[in-house]
Amino acid sequence: MATNIFALIIVLGILVFIHELGHFVFARLFGVGVEKFSLGFGPRICGKKIGITDYRISAIPLGGYVKMVGEEPDAEISPENLPLSFTHKHVFKRILIVAAGPLFNFLLAVVIYFGLFQIDGVIQPVIGEIQTDSAAQTAGLEKRDLIQKIDGLEVKSWNDMAKKIVSSNGQPLEMTVVRGDSTVVLNVTPILEPSYNEFGEEIEQYGIGVFPVINPVIGSVQEDSPAQKGGINAGDRIASINGIPVDTWNEMAHIISQCNGKSLEILIRREKTDFTVTITPELKIQENESGEKTERYLIGVATAGDFLLKRLGPVDAFSESIRHSCKVAGLIGISVIKMVKGSISSKELGGPIMIAKMAGDQARVGAVNLISFIAFISINLGILNFLPIPVLDGGHLVFFGIEAVSGKPVNTRLRETAQQVGMSILLLLMIFVFYNDIARLVFG
Repeated sequence: MATNIFALIIVLGILVFIHELGHFVFARLFGVGVEKFSLGFGPRICGKKIGITDYRISAIPLGGYVKMVGEEPDAEISPENLPLSFTHKHVFKRILIVAAGPLFNFLLAVVIYFGLFQIDGVIQPVIGEIQTDSAAQTAGLEKRDLIQKIDGLEVKSWNDMAKKIVSSNGQPLEMTVVRGDSTVVLNVTPILEPSYNEFGEEIEQYGIGVFPVINPVIGSVQEDSPAQKGGINAGDRIASINGIPVDTWNEMAHIISQCNGKSLEILIRREKTDFTVTITPELKIQENESGEKTERYLIGVATAGDFLLKRLGPVDAFSESIRHSCKVAGLIGISVIKMVKGSISSKELGGPIMIAKMAGDQARVGAVNLISFIAFISINLGILNFLPIPVLDGGHLVFFGIEAVSGKPVNTRLRETAQQVGMSILLLLMIFVFYNDIARLVFG
């Protein structure tokens, strides 16, 4: 619980600060005076006043705000403060000031992904596993093949390769493959395969039946499982089983599943230390994606998702961070639309309690996971604030857009009514997400 709360404070603190910093920077850039820069709402806990700006931390840590001079159209402003007034700036400057908050959230995500792609890189287009009777097997692709080019175009990552295959429309692809010290050219014809999209919906898309290399690194260990009893921990790497070297997760899983219940001598690599443990797998019933039940020998571990990665240079890392941020934003946008249409249950909505749990889970896995989670939530926050709901930045942008087209501000009375409606919508939404969060805690 303490980890969840601490992680929530870090995540919300960073996201709110960056969002409000966007408003603040552009306000000052256009000569608008800022009276308050607050992290949190409610009573002031501490802070410091510099010039006319009170930089403060407030009691309720569920947001923040920047209060500008003349922010409200009907505010009384002294003649000497007119040059600092938000309302008296050109409408396009006001649009940029308001839009800067969510845009800074997107910028934060791009910066984070840029750093992660430089440090960790992208999944290499190296074949880890090949499905039996698949297009890849028919064409002669082999494990550990590196896909270098498709139709003469360089393949930079596994996702790059997958995108080219999915968009092939079933047309043959000429693949240049690096195999050991040699290079071969193969013609591979993708076929329609059953699959699942990011929302868990069953779809058909073109594929060739290959999977990337997943290193045999333990992500989690089940309670009371053979692995836990044998002393395996999260983060351990399986180096060999019964003297057979293990290079991928699937190789490890295959050896375990074929053991017929016999004890296995497993060589573990933990940081810089190697040691051997003896583990006897248990026969378990598993259900696959088609709902079919099968029996397999398991030791009770899950993968860390430790893929074979390739580091990127600054230019490639930057372009990849832009691409990935846009992809995440697109998926979030589609999720919102699907939720409005009812194809995604509104029970999936979560609030601070859900964010705290997710942040805590990521923090326990490692700092990199938490940082990546911050980028994801930052894009969420940016999109949320662009929604055309009065009170949110998107609602203000609608009013300013009408003003830019009509040449005059929206009627003050109409604006106030819309703000009240928007506040009511937000309050109802907050109550609903808190209900969802509590229901998850109580009923699981």
